[in-house]
Amino acid sequence: LEAIGTANANESVSVTSKTSNLVTAISFNDGQNVQAGQVLVELDRAQTEAALAAASAAFAESQSQFNRSRELYTTQVLSESQLEQIEATLKANEARVAFARSRLSDTVITAPFAGRVGLRRVSVGSLINPGTVITTLDDASTIKLDFTIPETLLSSVVTGLGIVARSIAWPDEEFTGTVASVDSRVDPTTRSVTV
Repeated sequence: LEAIGTANANESVSVTSKTSNLVTAISFNDGQNVQAGQVLVELDRAQTEAALAAASAAFAESQSQFNRSRELYTTQVLSESQLEQIEATLKANEARVAFARSRLSDTVITAPFAGRVGLRRVSVGSLINPGTVITTLDDASTIKLDFTIPETLLSSVVTGLGIVARSIAWPDEEFTGTVASVDSRVDPTTRSVTV
């Protein structure tokens, strides 16, 4: 059986930001191989660091107030509802600290997996928004080849079956592989199955 297929990287992603912010540093070159967790881009941290400092101060103050209130509660100077309200404020401030830390971590964009970055689409000083593509990242250490076969040949294609692929880009090379999976549904229009 011969079929025309589409080659895809094992993992492929467009690297974007979660927040709107200014790019302060770019730590990769076009086409560079990067490791998982490697810093790609740094964004402005000033506002998020200030928000974390404010949240930490509020948390420390509410923790101190809660500790004093527990002592007052044991001596029955403070009611249980007042203590619960102070404890709720403590938990809210603790959540604000966690949120501020999360926002601070969003100012550093790292590679989610090892691979090769594409072209850089931003510059230092650029204002980026969520969804703005900074670059692409592809792990081409393994190539996935998707192709379709007619429904009538479905019984002859099983997981583990050997395949040979050729590419017009490398006409003298043959690439070997195995069938990793067969789609569970037949396309009702073309009566074909994706492998």
